[in-house]
Amino acid sequence: MKLTRLHVILLLTTALCLPAGTGNAQTSAIAGVVSLPTASTQQRVFRGNLYRNRLVPDRSGPARVVPRSPFDDVVISAHPLDFQSPMANAPPAVRMDQQAARFVPRVLPVTAGARVEFVNQDRFYHNVFSLAPKFDIGRRATGVVVDQVFATPGMVEIFCDIHPQMSATVLVLDTKWFTQPDSTGNFRLDGLPDGRYELHAYHPEHDEIRRTVVIGGGTALMQTFTFGR
Repeated sequence: MKLTRLHVILLLTTALCLPAGTGNAQTSAIAGVVSLPTASTQQRVFRGNLYRNRLVPDRSGPARVVPRSPFDDVVISAHPLDFQSPMANAPPAVRMDQQAARFVPRVLPVTAGARVEFVNQDRFYHNVFSLAPKFDIGRRATGVVVDQVFATPGMVEIFCDIHPQMSATVLVLDTKWFTQPDSTGNFRLDGLPDGRYELHAYHPEHDEIRRTVVIGGGTALMQTFTFGR
C-alpha cells in the first residue's frame, strides 16, 4: 500500500504520543537488600478468652501458624514519575486469614480496586473493622469468608473488636510494581520500563523510606533500604 504524506505524518504523530513503558520498550530492574533492627522475640499474651470455644462449637486441632520472617512486613514499591502504571481492570482476589488470634499476613500489599477475603481460621469468633475507610464485617464464626474491596490508594489499618491485640495493614498501591523481600532481606523488581521512579519502602513500625531513581539500559539498579536509623 502506497503511503501518502498524510499517512506518514499520522504514523509519526502516533509514535511520538505513545507514553513511556508501552509497546516493546526496553525494561530494567531494581534489586537490593533491606536491613531491619533486631526485633524482640517476646510473645504477646492474647486476650478475648471469653469468646474462645464458647460461641463456636469445639473443633479438634489447634490453628497451625507458619513461622514469620521479620521481612514479611516490608513492602517495596516502584511508582513511575514519567507515566502512569498500567493497572488491571479487575485485580485477582487476595486473602487475609485470622489465625491463632493474629491477622496473617500482618501486612498485605494490594493494587487499588483489589478484593480482600477475610477468613476466620480459629475456633472462636473474630471481627474485622477499619476506621478509615470505615467498614465493619461483624462477628464471624470459624470458616466464614467475608470480602471487602479496597479502591483508594493508601494505608488501611485493620482491627478485631473482640481481640484488641490484633491489628494488620492493607497497603493499597497505585502501581503494579511491588514486592516483598525474602527471608534474608533480598528483593527484586523486574520488568520495569526505563525512566524515573519514586521508590517506597514500607514497614508498619518505621518511617517510610522514599527516594527517586532513574533506571535504564536493561540492567538492574541496586538499592539498600535501612529501617530504624
